[in-house]
Amino acid sequence: MSTTELTTLGLALDRFLQEEIAIPVTARSSASTSQNYLRGVLRNKASADAEFPEILTKADTDFLGGSFARHTKIWPLDDIDLFIPLNGGDLIYMNNGYRLPYRIATESVTTRLTLPKWKVGELVSSVKVLEGFQAALQKTYPSSEVSADRHCVNLQTTVAATSASDGIGFDVVPCFLLHPDDGSENFYLVPDGNGGWMRSNPRKDTEICADLQDYHGGTYRKAVRLLKYWNKTQLDDQFQSYYIELVVSKRFGQLKAEGKKVSYTTQAFDFAFGALAAAYVSGATRSLVVDAPDVPAPNLTAAQVAILKSDTANANIAFRQAYNDNSAETAFVTMNAIFSVDFF
Repeated sequence: MSTTELTTLGLALDRFLQEEIAIPVTARSSASTSQNYLRGVLRNKASADAEFPEILTKADTDFLGGSFARHTKIWPLDDIDLFIPLNGGDLIYMNNGYRLPYRIATESVTTRLTLPKWKVGELVSSVKVLEGFQAALQKTYPSSEVSADRHCVNLQTTVAATSASDGIGFDVVPCFLLHPDDGSENFYLVPDGNGGWMRSNPRKDTEICADLQDYHGGTYRKAVRLLKYWNKTQLDDQFQSYYIELVVSKRFGQLKAEGKKVSYTTQAFDFAFGALAAAYVSGATRSLVVDAPDVPAPNLTAAQVAILKSDTANANIAFRQAYNDNSAETAFVTMNAIFSVDFF
């Protein structure tokens, strides 16, 4: 057994990541400028419009979430998640007519969200809040496509557009920060797609990602990005990006709990593929946030299931060819088969 071939194969994967998968530095810089401007637009709207929901600046503040914030995003930049925590004022968290034991983050004793325009009956409607954000953004970006999704407002810009990308896109997510009365872990409420609100915690996802990346010597994010690229090119993005990250983070978290470190990219890719294949068999995977909805698995065709099984096996074969057989050359051939390229 030797690690020399694993290092050689890892360097090739690094090159593949950089040349075929990574977000260009210029695009990331443009995204940074664009998202800062977008934040300013919404803050100014909240300051100038006496009916627009107040945005927290002290108890919490707007922040980037999703794969862009976790550095697991692959090109193109079509969905940078921007979370906008809203002032809770005197709102309370209700379920089936009962107040739940949580405090909503607030910076004033009242909130504009009690205005009739934001409510259905006595409840704050996430649909109406999304529609309000959509209208505000459409005025600022009149030539851009702005649409309200079930969970966010999509803003598609032409910034950093190329022949392969329409430009940088943003998913704007209004949300509430909640503090449990018993002092347990905070969480967020985000639009659930039906007018209500569901639990999430994008800050926790980012923290877990950074921790796993550090513990496993930088291999975790590489494995996630490679798997996302495979999902995009071989399965036409059938798996949700977040589903991939969630199941891989659970596997790498388990390895950490066992005191095991994944030091080689090829090995990390093997573990990530195995985690995805096992999760698919089980179906929906449970969120890391208590009482948050499960993340569904896709309905793959028989041909796609065959690809998943075959390439999961190939990922393990490539690792064994490099580590057990001391043959980077045959491992390169196997990697090319997984991605349908002639790169390695």
